[in-house]
Amino acid sequence: MWVNGLISVEKRRVQKTGSSSFIITLPKEWVDSVKLKSGDYVIVEKYGDKLVISPPRFEPLTLKANVRVYSGIDSQQVLRMLLAAYIAGYNVISVVFDKNIPGLAKFVSEVKSIARAKLAGIEVVEESFNIVVFKVLIDIRELPLINAIRRLHIIVSNMIEDCLALLKSSDLNYAHAIIQRDDEADRFHHMVVRELSLALLDIKSQHELGITNIAEILSYRIIARNLERIADHVVNIAKRVLSTGGLKNYEPVYEFLERDGKLLNKAMEALYNLSRRGAEEVISESKKIVHDIEEALQSKIIPSQIDIHEKVTLTLILDSLKRIARYSNGVAEATLNIKAAKSAELDVK
Repeated sequence: MWVNGLISVEKRRVQKTGSSSFIITLPKEWVDSVKLKSGDYVIVEKYGDKLVISPPRFEPLTLKANVRVYSGIDSQQVLRMLLAAYIAGYNVISVVFDKNIPGLAKFVSEVKSIARAKLAGIEVVEESFNIVVFKVLIDIRELPLINAIRRLHIIVSNMIEDCLALLKSSDLNYAHAIIQRDDEADRFHHMVVRELSLALLDIKSQHELGITNIAEILSYRIIARNLERIADHVVNIAKRVLSTGGLKNYEPVYEFLERDGKLLNKAMEALYNLSRRGAEEVISESKKIVHDIEEALQSKIIPSQIDIHEKVTLTLILDSLKRIARYSNGVAEATLNIKAAKSAELDVK
């Protein structure tokens, strides 16, 4: 069955012809859709134990989405639908705005600015009074999956380093820088998720991204999400410090944030090397960090005589620090899953 030019599955019987050749027939609907005729060549590519058959002038699949925006909708709602289409793998996204939207020109300009800030590789290629056509120009071959994840890791790690400097110096410029950099973390997170969606749509994309088993995709999705959530919690810490004008008693949280940063880097190194032992060490250490934070909260923060507003702020920051440790734990667990997906031979030693 051939459905809308997208993914479909059929069984085709393998037949022997001659002494050493095997043949299968091609679906007529597919032959007609790519305008092949008798005597034409097709391209046969091997990816592991799979074969991909393409027309000789094969062009990458172009997926188009149409978004209609009516009056009473704010720019964040439009962004969420743009993001959904972007992550789903659409290459061209047409946004049609109702002409009766108050302040339409300003509204359209706001949507374009937010889209460029949040979505990597998206540009306006056509525009009229009430229609904007976005096209995703980024090529996954230019930034393979693991490189995109590594870039996201670097952004998040640097945010943690700046947060440590913020706690120690009370220089609020660090807080503003961390909050602004969250957009960059979001852009790379969304790009990684888009790449993973494309891998589900197309086996060639899987190969180009370095995915050898489709089961890896879910684990990479978890890793990207955990990195993005760590960035969010670092931003939360920065905002809480900003609201107090700087922490007088920063020492209780500084040590745990430093440990969290080292734990994250260790989890990512385990991923890059597919190290089972490294991942297990992260899982063990994350539990210890969470236990130590809870003990510090009960024995030091709650009984202390510090200002109540700062005590509440420290408590909330410690909660974020526990979550960061748990997200690093999640990265380590996903690494074990990827290792198992890549190889059926696993040594536990």
